[in-house]
Amino acid sequence: MEIAFMSASMLDRSWEATLDAAVDCGVSVIEACGGGHIPKRHFDPLELASSADALARFTSSLEQRELRLCALSCHGNPLHPDPEEAARIHADFVATCEVAGKLGVPNVSLLAGCPGGGPDDRVPNWIIKSTLPDVREAYEWQWEERVIPYWREAVKVADANGVKVCIEPHSADVVYNLKTFMRLRDAVGATIGMNYDPSHMWWQGVDPIAFIQHAGRWILTCHVKDALMDERAIALHGVASPEDYDDWDRRPWAFTTPGYGHSELFWSQFVLALRNIGYTGALSIECEDPFMTPDDTLRQSVELLRRVMPTDPPPRVNWAAVAMGA
Repeated sequence: MEIAFMSASMLDRSWEATLDAAVDCGVSVIEACGGGHIPKRHFDPLELASSADALARFTSSLEQRELRLCALSCHGNPLHPDPEEAARIHADFVATCEVAGKLGVPNVSLLAGCPGGGPDDRVPNWIIKSTLPDVREAYEWQWEERVIPYWREAVKVADANGVKVCIEPHSADVVYNLKTFMRLRDAVGATIGMNYDPSHMWWQGVDPIAFIQHAGRWILTCHVKDALMDERAIALHGVASPEDYDDWDRRPWAFTTPGYGHSELFWSQFVLALRNIGYTGALSIECEDPFMTPDDTLRQSVELLRRVMPTDPPPRVNWAAVAMGA
């Protein structure tokens, strides 16, 4: 495994300044983010896909700093009920796959999306099927009429460019846990992998280590981000707070820097769990702490990961086998 940095964490500065910040912290691997709902502050996948000069400048900016790409990220809602918005995000997805293919980047990280609750809806509708019959009917309509048909066609784009689609289980998205991920993968096929972020598990009451143990074979990319849980607020209001996303002081949980929500012991167990399922990819630091600067989060995340990541590759046999002369 290698320490990487998700570039969307520093949209407050230029692409070059973002890369320099990664280099200053000793990071040599980048998850490059642009398109979808991520502002095209650093790069535009449509431009990179259509302009050889733009693509050459992009690769040169990495090569000059001896940086490598682990993934391209294009997080957005390709299932948006507004046809123009859906078409825009799909175009970014297609271009991102084309750029990844040209650069030999194996993974494209993104969201599955969220459609409306019916053919006449104008806004996305996140439905969790658990109670009333009409809700269940709307939920099945989403999957059978929107989610599965879209992704069956979309993976053909990824296949044509030799890349994997790494879906991130995420709130307000049709794929938010292991069961919903498996429904999509079972329906669409092996082009679908997972972009795993433990911070989205905690607020749902999911054990991130147990998740790895069950979903490990499908994890192709991995984000590193913590979650700070306010147990008193959760005891009173639960985790499904109506507070605005950026009203962090009132929410029952907040994204935070690794080590500030869960101990270094957890992150040791997290890395070991990934190693045990054979994950050898990047650990991409995502800085979304509302109370710390991205630079501070990046520095402290790198320091923590260096302490908990094994230095040597896994041993071929365990110590007991060696002691027994195996």
